[in-house]
Amino acid sequence: MRTLVAVVGAAIIAIGVLTGCSSSAAADLQLGDCLTVGGTPDRPEANKVECGSPDSNFKVVAKVNDSEQCPTDVDSYYSMRSAFSDATETVCMDVDWVVGGCMSIDPDNATDPLRVDCHDGSVPNRQRAVEILQNVANVDQCDSGLGHPYDERNFTVCVEDMS
Repeated sequence: MRTLVAVVGAAIIAIGVLTGCSSSAAADLQLGDCLTVGGTPDRPEANKVECGSPDSNFKVVAKVNDSEQCPTDVDSYYSMRSAFSDATETVCMDVDWVVGGCMSIDPDNATDPLRVDCHDGSVPNRQRAVEILQNVANVDQCDSGLGHPYDERNFTVCVEDMS
């Protein structure tokens, strides 16, 4: 499991298990599907939405039986437990970065990432995705010097701070 790390070293995504009521919802999710994930630790919610839409904050990058099977560099995961058995299904997720779009990333891990208007000065911690580098897991290759490297899957999301 990993957290996104900016050059300043701030961990920005809280990693945790969100347990839903049924594994049937996870069975409907496919690789590449996007979700809006939120709610509280006691009442987490995850709903399928259009990727890149204002509500989308995560993208499914793997489906596994246990969160320990997720790639080590995913941003978060969502586990659903069957109400009828001990079976679980977990979707491993990355932030749904869109080049040119902005996300508000909480440096204190208190909230999930949130898609925002890049020019909305009232929203703190805005980061604009400027490039996604394939076959590179190093923010030094980003023009801004800021980014989120994904070491296991060997790519980097380059960002610029907007706030």
